[in-house]
Amino acid sequence: MFSLATGNKALFLSRSRLLVAALLLGLFSALCQAEPDDDLAYNLRYTVELQPEKNRAWVVIRIDRSHLLRAMNFDARPEMYSNFKANGKFEIRDGRAYWELPEEDARLTFYTKITRERDPGRYDARMTDDWAIFRGDNIIPAAQTSEVPGAHAIATLRFQLPDDWSVETGWPRKRGNTFRIDNPERLYDRPVGWMIAGKLGTRRTQVGNTSVAVSAPVGEKLRRMDALTFLTFVWPQVQKAFGQSPDKLLIVGAGDPMWRGGLSASNSLFLHADRPLVSENGTSPLVHEIVHMVTRISGEKSKDHSEDWLAEGIAEFYSFELIFRAGAMTPDRRDQIIKRLKKWSADVDLLRQPRSHGPITAGAVVLLDELDKEIRSKTSDKANIDDLVRLLIPIRKVSFEEFVKAAETVAGGKLKTLDTPLLRLPQ
Repeated sequence: MFSLATGNKALFLSRSRLLVAALLLGLFSALCQAEPDDDLAYNLRYTVELQPEKNRAWVVIRIDRSHLLRAMNFDARPEMYSNFKANGKFEIRDGRAYWELPEEDARLTFYTKITRERDPGRYDARMTDDWAIFRGDNIIPAAQTSEVPGAHAIATLRFQLPDDWSVETGWPRKRGNTFRIDNPERLYDRPVGWMIAGKLGTRRTQVGNTSVAVSAPVGEKLRRMDALTFLTFVWPQVQKAFGQSPDKLLIVGAGDPMWRGGLSASNSLFLHADRPLVSENGTSPLVHEIVHMVTRISGEKSKDHSEDWLAEGIAEFYSFELIFRAGAMTPDRRDQIIKRLKKWSADVDLLRQPRSHGPITAGAVVLLDELDKEIRSKTSDKANIDDLVRLLIPIRKVSFEEFVKAAETVAGGKLKTLDTPLLRLPQ
């Protein structure tokens, strides 16, 4: 005979078993994620010891199952890198290092110079006694690799720092000074992007789906809270326009003698402390670099011309357009910006030049504004320039033909805006 008490006990035991099974399954899953998840994964460990007294970093690269990676070659210019030591077979020829890895537990060490002069007296990477700003791209050189088909890295970056220093990167922090490096576009993960270490002042917030940190050395005049406040109302427009945004964004900055401008990377950007969030002409240096960072669009280059005008034009167009869409700029102000850019670019007769500078970029913005209006008109406002940019994002390095094809696809036909002498090839 079945009693209510017996049934409750059986039900309790059944639920308990399910709970234990679920906990064991969760534990097993966590353990699997902590280790290489298949026979083709290897652990790749970067350790970077910053040595400000010598203006350098000591880099250690360890690979546990190195039979999966086999070989690699990379930049070994003596003005940047020195004192290479490796197990396996290693040699340097014509400024490049060639490394045949041992079967297991490969290890490579070398020194990297930190400070880099971009223009005379201006630096795009610098180390002092109290701080360092640099790009991971330059600390860990890009490598051509030969691996077992399907092999991939599980990579981390760990910093060893002087006492009372901290560190920030555009990568998610695992714990302490260790970061998880995961680039889905690459099998051999490399810790690229802007990084800052030292005695820092850092402000953080969550904007939409993105964790934002603004960091500068203590005593530098980068307007951290201004930047966070500004991004709070602009960032939703970034996500709406491009349909994507990074999980984490790091903004670093400092004053002179750092380079007086902005420079973007895939998950981070540098902005000189004296650069305004919005310039007197109504464009925003900060939003300009954010657009570069999120879209990562660049123009295809050839010997005598490039499509650099397109990448710079897109970034500059959105540098005020997103502010306008966020409600922080009136239509009259937006019209005045276009008029000034049209006047500034009045003497430009060709956009497709080797490099886009001020007047050329201004002309590119005017053309893109007209293109946006024509796309809206031809599609009865069902499409606009955002749809065009989203088609260009996966291409990355965009040719002129790809740009025209994408624009006509969005508009549903030929576009008068693109039938202009400004877009002819240089003679």
